[in-house]
Amino acid sequence: MERLVRHLCLGLQYVAQFVLFIMAIMVTLDVLGRWLFKSPIIGTVDIVEVGLIIVIFASLAFTHLKEEHITVDFVVEKFPKRIQSIIEMFINLCITVVMLLISWSLWGNAIRLMESNTVTGDIRLPLHIFAFFAVIGTVLFALVSIIFIFKYGQKVVKKDES
Repeated sequence: MERLVRHLCLGLQYVAQFVLFIMAIMVTLDVLGRWLFKSPIIGTVDIVEVGLIIVIFASLAFTHLKEEHITVDFVVEKFPKRIQSIIEMFINLCITVVMLLISWSLWGNAIRLMESNTVTGDIRLPLHIFAFFAVIGTVLFALVSIIFIFKYGQKVVKKDES
């Protein structure tokens, strides 16, 4: 399970990197088109809007997997290792619950977007696809947090650490 989640996180991270690259190219060409030819690229705003959904939600789980989210731990680091692990378990439990609630809400929103055929303004991209993508990202984030709950749980039950 852990290996599958790691591969999914890495795959989504590559997707996020590619989309971010495309967004940068699109915005650059759009600005140059406006400046040099007085003609922007139609749909750039739409692509950047939905691209941000992909970049953000595809990166969340990978960032958590690598434990690269910003943390303020100057108090926690003074506790024994066992207590630190208990705190990490609790934090990851909270993350799991919140991400699953967000996933549930996003799912409902994606269904409503699909039923109403909501699209972007200029190039009419269907928004429900990107809402479902956000669901995948948040569920994967929750799965990473569950893995960490067990990882830190193993540290709690070890006798030699304190």
